[in-house]
Amino acid sequence: MNINSNLATAVVIIVVAIGGRAVSLGAALHSSTQRKPDKARPAEKDSRPVALPHSVTFREVRGRGLLVSTWINSAGPFTFAIDTGAGITIISPRVAAEAAVPVREGSKPSLAGLSGATVSASEGTVQSIALGDSQNRLPARTQVIVSNGLPRDLDGLLDPNEAFGQLGYSIDIPHQDLSFFDPHQSALSTRSQPAEGAVVSWLQQGSSRRPFVMLSTGEQALIDTGSSLGFAVRDSNPTSPPSRSSVVRDVGGSVSTHHVAPRTVSIGSLVLRNVPTDVIAGATSDAPVLLGMSALHPFRLRFDPLHRLIEIAPSH
Repeated sequence: MNINSNLATAVVIIVVAIGGRAVSLGAALHSSTQRKPDKARPAEKDSRPVALPHSVTFREVRGRGLLVSTWINSAGPFTFAIDTGAGITIISPRVAAEAAVPVREGSKPSLAGLSGATVSASEGTVQSIALGDSQNRLPARTQVIVSNGLPRDLDGLLDPNEAFGQLGYSIDIPHQDLSFFDPHQSALSTRSQPAEGAVVSWLQQGSSRRPFVMLSTGEQALIDTGSSLGFAVRDSNPTSPPSRSSVVRDVGGSVSTHHVAPRTVSIGSLVLRNVPTDVIAGATSDAPVLLGMSALHPFRLRFDPLHRLIEIAPSH
């Protein structure tokens, strides 16, 4: 078996277990605090100005993702990966100690990766997160999970769908730029489709804000900047791993992946041809279909949490 741990990020799917009760969530990460799904909001104009963080440059590192300098409670800088598939922000114990993050007593969730192996964790709340520089702060406090399951050279995973609140945001992958917009003032709309791209519904599963999109096949795929795979599906008939499979390391364990023939994937009016396609062997039965970085790399992704829309368009 050809073992190459650089083919994936640290985390792809997480199961949170609380008090002996495991909840399989089919996602990268998820808060142990259950909440009701947000009710759909009407598209409203709001004349009140919103103070937006300035845009931030990230760097892409194979096997670690889109890395950005991050300050937690004014301590830092730390190295975090921008992970749209996470479900909650996760920090290392070192970050929690240096940033004086209070850990909630009595709450002991455990985190599991694709393989189902678990590591222990704790819950906490950070007062401030800043990106790019110590003064470029996000607008709200953020719940986090503290875990030692991250790689040693990664201080945390930043879930923008939780940490950015109701701010819209754009991840321009080719230009390595993360920027923000006010969805009250600059809303996405399905009536305004980008050239060679698409604006589609932001689907959600359960109480999580993780971004799923509907494929033309009827499958829901998770837009996951935390995975370096392409179009990734679980092997429904696993036998012995192919001779040219690779190891994907996640929290507490690993699974194997192998490339198959490229697929054509349609998302709304956007047709992606010859998408690198990976089959994951040894994943849990509820592992989601993923659209990872190998599929998303040419695009700028814009997320409108207020109107629950996602734009996928070529970066120019």
